[in-house]
Amino acid sequence: MVTKTEKWEKQEKAIRATQLAFDLSANVQKTIKKVAIDEDLTPSDMIRQILGLEVKSKKTRQRLSFYLNDDELAELAQKFEIEKEDKRAIKQRVAEKLIQYAAKESPES
Repeated sequence: MVTKTEKWEKQEKAIRATQLAFDLSANVQKTIKKVAIDEDLTPSDMIRQILGLEVKSKKTRQRLSFYLNDDELAELAQKFEIEKEDKRAIKQRVAEKLIQYAAKESPES
């Protein structure tokens, strides 16, 4: 079990970490992101790997997310013929649509 002191020490180290952000060309960013996805890594972990630094996190399951406002939810509900309050059903239909798109666009299929 982690003591409060150990927890504070970890948080203090995290506070002292330095975040670096880069304005690189779109091509460089796209390449790093694509390779990261292919290797089940986050772009951050991919950069650490490229630099020869320790990659501490486990391989990740990449998630896709985006935001919808109420009007867009209602629009999708109408399109899918679902009640606009049934967000779970809308999410399921969106997932199905994305899977169909990926299957059509993927060079592996």
